[in-house]
Amino acid sequence: MRIAVAQIDPVVGAFEQNVKKIKDAYKRACSRDARILVTPELGICGYPPHDLIERPEMYERTEHAINELAHATRGGKCALVAGHVIANSAETGRIAQNAASVIEDGRVVFRQAKTLLPTYDVFDEARYFEPARDIKLWECDGKRVAVAICEDLWASAPSMGRKLYDSDPVEKYRQLGAGLVLALAASPYEWGKRERREDIHASIAGTLRAPLVYANQTGATDEILFDGGSFAVSAGGALCGRLALFKQSFGVLELDDKGGVRWDSPGSDGREDDAPAEIETLRRALVTGVREYFARTGFKTCIIGLSGGIDSAVVCAIAAMALGPDNVLGVAMPSQFSSGHSIEDAEILARNLGIRFEVRPIKFLFSTAQRELSEGRGQLAPVAVENLQSRLRGMTLMTLANHYNALVLATGNKSELATGYCTLYGDMVGAIAPIGDVLKTRVYELARHINAAASPPAMAPIPERSLTKPPSAELRPGQTDQDTLPPYDALDAMIESYVVDAAPLAEIHKKLKNASWIKDAMGRIELNEFKRRQAVPALKTSARAFGSGRRVPVAKKWDA
Repeated sequence: MRIAVAQIDPVVGAFEQNVKKIKDAYKRACSRDARILVTPELGICGYPPHDLIERPEMYERTEHAINELAHATRGGKCALVAGHVIANSAETGRIAQNAASVIEDGRVVFRQAKTLLPTYDVFDEARYFEPARDIKLWECDGKRVAVAICEDLWASAPSMGRKLYDSDPVEKYRQLGAGLVLALAASPYEWGKRERREDIHASIAGTLRAPLVYANQTGATDEILFDGGSFAVSAGGALCGRLALFKQSFGVLELDDKGGVRWDSPGSDGREDDAPAEIETLRRALVTGVREYFARTGFKTCIIGLSGGIDSAVVCAIAAMALGPDNVLGVAMPSQFSSGHSIEDAEILARNLGIRFEVRPIKFLFSTAQRELSEGRGQLAPVAVENLQSRLRGMTLMTLANHYNALVLATGNKSELATGYCTLYGDMVGAIAPIGDVLKTRVYELARHINAAASPPAMAPIPERSLTKPPSAELRPGQTDQDTLPPYDALDAMIESYVVDAAPLAEIHKKLKNASWIKDAMGRIELNEFKRRQAVPALKTSARAFGSGRRVPVAKKWDA
């Protein structure tokens, strides 16, 4: 049996565009004599649709799309497996179901709704969907086929820490005698997830003694990144290669009678059997997130405040890769406290990347605003003076964004967002934060990776001084980040344990050798929840990002 996999990037709500991609993939599958084409979860409407599920047009457009796809399959020998929403026909329960249909020769011949509905992290499917009432198998050429939708294969995932569901669809597939598993997925990216994902599905294939074909979407929806990396596993549980990460791809697989799987090389493109280093995957993730955010919102130009530091340098390099250098404007905004090398490093970066560059000093705005705001109350508090500079920079960037019909990219990292080492309506302004879920130490790692990948090496875009000088907001004379924060390697280890892993406090103190700064840093994390509630979305790259997947009260009494 020949099975084709279409790793596409559906756009939420873009029914015509999504259907065209599926139809194009179907034609290609037919030309390669495939018996089945598998496409991603909710590929017709895009994932996640969130409250668009409540719009009646969602179901009208879905029905029209399915009819159009059915028409495309007439006379074809290839069955199309497509993901979509359907209205819940029962009188009780949620309004919709997350489903997959098998469309063959002009009609829907099989349909299966999703059984397990995740409600952790960024997922909120139980808010919208009713679970399947039954699990059945599709009969195809004498083979019993399980059509699984993403979470249906994660019930026993050890990475969850505990069993989340009372039932496991995999056990039902075993009881029904499934001889093949087709998995439709919209599985988000996070650092280190690819290997875990492949191991989980390889274990399932081995348990069922049935080959498994996994089709994941690529692209990005808001802050959620989808890495693709679609793959196949033999009945013996052996991974048989994958499609590329963060790239639309197409592949054809050959299944033999013994459960073996191999790729049809002439019929597959974008294969990436040797996985890239994790830091390269992160680079691709951030480039994809920025590119898709702008493409899907209709903007072309971005504006970035360049300080000469590592964060703005990395964000600028990512933006240039995603949008093209001509669509990136870097703006340096020196004040009285800015060092000469800051402007110099910003200018070198802009020249290396080939982006547009402007210098817009704020020193006179700052002097005037400080004088006017001090009148009648004496000298402003030091923190107010520092934040005033940041807010004047934010005002400058947003004004230029209005002028150019552009979007501002926020340059803050996860370490700063965690501790509140950032300014509301200042450096936190923007449309999206590319590195808002990347710890400071990993920002440095990413910067070195970007430079190392430059060809020739002499064209490395990020100035060496940005990598080696002490990080500083430069809001007062001689300021460095470590005047306020502990060393980033230790701080990041604490954030990883406390925020991402939710480790016990005793374990964190032991890990960090009861450092005196731990209590203060944890207090900063809790105190600054109000800032993060107002922060721009950050591209999600970790298991627990600040944003829609992390819900912590702002007004609380919590002793960290």
